[in-house]
Amino acid sequence: MKLIDLALAAVCAAALGVTAYLLADSWGGASWALDLGSGATVTVLVLLRRRWRFAPAAVLAVALAATIVSRVADQPQEPGPAAALALGVLVAWAVARRTWWIPACALGTVVATWATDTGFSAVTVINAAGWVVGVVSGTSAAVVAGSPARPAPEAAGEAGAAAGPAR
Repeated sequence: MKLIDLALAAVCAAALGVTAYLLADSWGGASWALDLGSGATVTVLVLLRRRWRFAPAAVLAVALAATIVSRVADQPQEPGPAAALALGVLVAWAVARRTWWIPACALGTVVATWATDTGFSAVTVINAAGWVVGVVSGTSAAVVAGSPARPAPEAAGEAGAAAGPAR
């Protein structure tokens, strides 16, 4: 497992705990259960994206299902902050690999989040921001990976000789 995946797991676990506490405090009852369940599932599936080829499709299905269930069951709006972060990471990963159907479907989840509420709520803004940051960071990673980071060794030797002695 890569260090970035460990960081994602830690941040999402913290976000899930804080969100569950805040939902239990404000909404009461088991209002936190859907966010905790869907957020944990989305996070684990995003962490499996390199090992299981169907993980991205499963992530998007779980996020969309949570969005619809939250509306039908009159629960807090989904996907929550941890799931939005994990979706943003998935979008960045997909954009860097030029797998365009994943960001398109993730945008569909953002639109569904907006459509299941009365406009731009905080959850919709968090999901939209996660999507935008994912697209931008994935594009940046693709550009950096596609550009030559340093010249070939033979070219560096020629350029170094022409530039004069090293100091």
